[in-house]
Amino acid sequence: MTQDKIPSVTIAIPTYNRSQLLKKSLQSVLTQTHADLEVLILDNASEADTQSVVQAMADPRVRYVGSNENIGLFRNWNRAIKLNRSPYLAILPDDDELLPEFIQQSLAALEANPNAAYSFAKVNAIGMDNEPVPLSDECPDDGVMSGLELLHQFVAGTNWVIQPSTVMIRTSALDAVGPFDTTHSRLSIDLNLYLRLAAAFDIVFIAKVLARNRIHAEQQTQQSHRSSGGTGPLATLAERTDAVAHLLKSERGESASYRLWLADRLMQLSLRRSEMTSDFIPDINLSWQEKLEVLKEEIEAIIPPGDKFVFIDDDMFSDNPVSGRHAIPLLQRDGQSLGAPHDSAMAIRELEQLHRSGINYVLIAWPAFWWLDYYIELREYLTSSSRCVLNNSRLLAFKLDL
Repeated sequence: MTQDKIPSVTIAIPTYNRSQLLKKSLQSVLTQTHADLEVLILDNASEADTQSVVQAMADPRVRYVGSNENIGLFRNWNRAIKLNRSPYLAILPDDDELLPEFIQQSLAALEANPNAAYSFAKVNAIGMDNEPVPLSDECPDDGVMSGLELLHQFVAGTNWVIQPSTVMIRTSALDAVGPFDTTHSRLSIDLNLYLRLAAAFDIVFIAKVLARNRIHAEQQTQQSHRSSGGTGPLATLAERTDAVAHLLKSERGESASYRLWLADRLMQLSLRRSEMTSDFIPDINLSWQEKLEVLKEEIEAIIPPGDKFVFIDDDMFSDNPVSGRHAIPLLQRDGQSLGAPHDSAMAIRELEQLHRSGINYVLIAWPAFWWLDYYIELREYLTSSSRCVLNNSRLLAFKLDL
């Protein structure tokens, strides 16, 4: 492609030492049904045969951009924004692949919604041998939504995952909010940008599978979010905290009741963030044993001797942490815990059944605080159908008397 002709869309593929996976990613771009495109291969000083793989494609739409030194993922992804010449930009990780209609469907969605900053879509996941890998199927409704609604759902805990391989961004929106930034972590630069764009523009979701994500051990997401000691979840919590700030500054934040809801969510997010921080800096707070001893005293003060109570602790404590009181798992068979529920509806059903049997208290210990973030409807049920009698960094206690 000549420098004089401006392509309608640019697909940038940042890459480092993955020439064979890159070849598959690049092939998936070059076989798009929408052919008016430019591909930027942003080679981050690979030691492998990356340049020769690209040259073997012999496609004039492909532009190879090397680097004399490894500049890291953050700076390499920002090279995509700097070198982009098109009104639309997509950044494809070098281990993922696009389905043939990705560009066609994404451009149609954005051109039909001129106030939308970006579109994103469903994705399938595969392993290194192309075997299917299950992913969460939770997603928004098809079509345009306010960016503020996306921020709200993100703060509420809705498990919508924006996969970078499915995102198409309007260049003018990038000009308005700026490029990638390491506000909190180099591990969440994509999410940080998506939320900043959502604070200022609409967003479009395409309810079709338009990409394939390859899941493997060397993938940064696997190392940072799903391995022991990974700091990805901590970075995500920081971005969610920023989402609260975006909403406070929006027209939604003018409502007093909404500000109270945001304040409650901010407290919960900050509590979880502090708990995660303690995993990396153990002496920043009470030790596990110290917290457990205080927890026992607090349970004794709430639950009358001999009474039963629902105890949600992520199975981290003994069956009966306090003598003289009887802890019952929310999901159980013959008193043995069956773990976490499949969804909020299951949790609420079990809780109502236990309440009808005469149990009046639900206690949630700190290892299970994530429940109130993940099970959104359960959280809303407890706050509307019970009275919170204790709320601190160790224990949330509800009395089911409403």
